Amino acid sequence: MNHASNLKNLSDLIEIHEFFFQANDQISMHCCLWGDFNFSLDGILQLQIQDELYLAPPNYGLWLPPQTEHGCLAIHQDVTHFICIRIHPDLVQHLSPQCQTLVTRPLLHALVKEALLIRHNYPQQYQHLLQVIVDQLRFADSYDHYLPQSSHPVLQPILAKLNELSNFQHSIQNLLAPFQISERHLLRLSQQELRLPISEWRNRAKIIHAVCLLKQGQSIKQIAYLLGFRHSASFIAFFRRYLGKTPAEMRLER
Repeated sequence: MNHASNLKNLSDLIEIHEFFFQANDQISMHCCLWGDFNFSLDGILQLQIQDELYLAPPNYGLWLPPQTEHGCLAIHQDVTHFICIRIHPDLVQHLSPQCQTLVTRPLLHALVKEALLIRHNYPQQYQHLLQVIVDQLRFADSYDHYLPQSSHPVLQPILAKLNELSNFQHSIQNLLAPFQISERHLLRLSQQELRLPISEWRNRAKIIHAVCLLKQGQSIKQIAYLLGFRHSASFIAFFRRYLGKTPAEMRLER
């Protein structure tokens, strides 16, 4: 298929759907012939894909190849704005054949919002937006998981401890004391089981908690304290580094 005909027919090959999930809304396990790219414009998305749970905070989304069984659960107490981009099998050859977490840049969010606004009234401009959206997905940075988990008997309880909100004010070194495991051994296990340094895993866990606390209406100062930051400015810089915006900017977007 050449570029001209591809552009002409993209609206037949790509569908953009938006949903507003209330607390505990659930989509049961199902399977689609098309590929799905799922992300949240506000809040954290939780998908069950086969036997695994995946999390995607804002600025991250989940790519599901065609015929991937999955379900979805709203995990916030207020509304989650959810986007699903469905892609025909004819267009997925440049995307991964495996489930992946993709980084979603602010440009993609803006493109999707604009596409939803103009799709019925400006079909030619809509076609061009769809092409750019597909290109954004093709070249996005990717991970196997945003926050991978492990059933390893040594690592699993450590991850649970590191992910407890009440423990973020303590260093990893202090939290390891009851487990009788060296940092060096933990680093090896982390790379082997999670494919991430343990410090990066914990930073991502902090982001998950930060987004949840923001949606609950907690102040930025209080969130910074709960996550172990001595100063709000340090937390704001950390948040911006991971999500491309400050906590205040994310709150304003809502």
